[in-house]
Amino acid sequence: MEYSSETRGDRYVVTIGGLLTFDDYDAFRQVIAEIVACTPETVELSLAGAKMIDSAGIGMLLLANDKAGKAGKTLRLSGLSGHVAKVVELARIDQLIQID
Repeated sequence: MEYSSETRGDRYVVTIGGLLTFDDYDAFRQVIAEIVACTPETVELSLAGAKMIDSAGIGMLLLANDKAGKAGKTLRLSGLSGHVAKVVELARIDQLIQID
């Protein structure tokens, strides 16, 4: 997993690239820490560059959503396509996290 983050207007945008799997849990903890610490109340997690996500990756998205909510922030997913979009759809993540 590679990621970058920046504030864009009233949103904090985290862009994820590559794979989001169990092996990326430690790195993803840094993403969560940044989400919790950022100033904007809306956080966009862009998965446009993500090529693959497994069940652990889905769990990390849910953990990020939980931590963001507890910090008073709203998490949104964007840029879903291909395999990632299919896995997110099958996991019914849209019932818990807004997808743009």
